Amino acid sequence: MEKNNIYLIVIAIIICVVLGCLSPFIASGNPDGLEKSAEDSGVGETEAFFQSPFPDYTFEALGIGGEVLVLIVGALVTLAVGFGVGEILKKRKS
Repeated sequence: MEKNNIYLIVIAIIICVVLGCLSPFIASGNPDGLEKSAEDSGVGETEAFFQSPFPDYTFEALGIGGEVLVLIVGALVTLAVGFGVGEILKKRKS
């Protein structure tokens, strides 16, 4: 892996950690996203096939620290999966 790519990955991880730490404090308490749109249209919550391990991006046992932890872990898992897929596709190409 080239040195420039390693720097890019490290910077991406740092940005994800910083955003994960700040987002519980700067996020709106009343977001206007998919859940709000479903409530407005009258679509109720149905029985889920798979329950989220961290519903609403929280880990109740840790309070606000749990929100930060869940966001950082989610970002790092997403980066790891993306990196893994990239490596698999790179091996298939060569």
